Amino acid sequence: MEFITALWMPIVLSAVAVWIASALGWMVVGHHKKDWIGLPNEDAFTSAVRALNLPPGNYGFPHAEDCHKAMKDPEFQNKWKNGPVGLVQIWKPDGSMAKPMLLTFIVYLVTGVLIAYLGWNAFRGESPSFAAAFRVLGTAGILAYTISHIPSGIWFQSYPRAILMCIIDGVIYGLITGAIFAAMWPAGH
Repeated sequence: MEFITALWMPIVLSAVAVWIASALGWMVVGHHKKDWIGLPNEDAFTSAVRALNLPPGNYGFPHAEDCHKAMKDPEFQNKWKNGPVGLVQIWKPDGSMAKPMLLTFIVYLVTGVLIAYLGWNAFRGESPSFAAAFRVLGTAGILAYTISHIPSGIWFQSYPRAILMCIIDGVIYGLITGAIFAAMWPAGH
């Protein structure tokens, strides 16, 4: 845990910087505006969903508790083949962004701790140059902030543009993280 004591400042600053970059990306830059499209008849859809009185949650259709068994069932196969097939997320209509913003910041802090741990072990008491620290820790940041979006986007058929925008975000966040750690790496560690 010595690495946390030595690297607490870049951990916190990288989390703050990535959190700000994320907020600016979503609220100001607007490059995610085309990640989703509206429903052709939104009012009919929302009325139908409202009538179901679904609690908040993630719903898949057709649904199967055991996909292996379901894929052998002709009725399920027919539902899967003929569609519609999809996912629906029902949120609480509270409108507050405070909890998701706080939880996102905590994720960025944990990411910073893991990147600090990686760097601490990679450099083992050395004082790496800015370029060396940036190369290693920026790469770790890019991996942390990008790769997990790709399989999810593939499996859940996100628009390729939406996947690309998440990758671009992740590269930016990773470079920010790498630069902060490289600039603030303690001498002799």
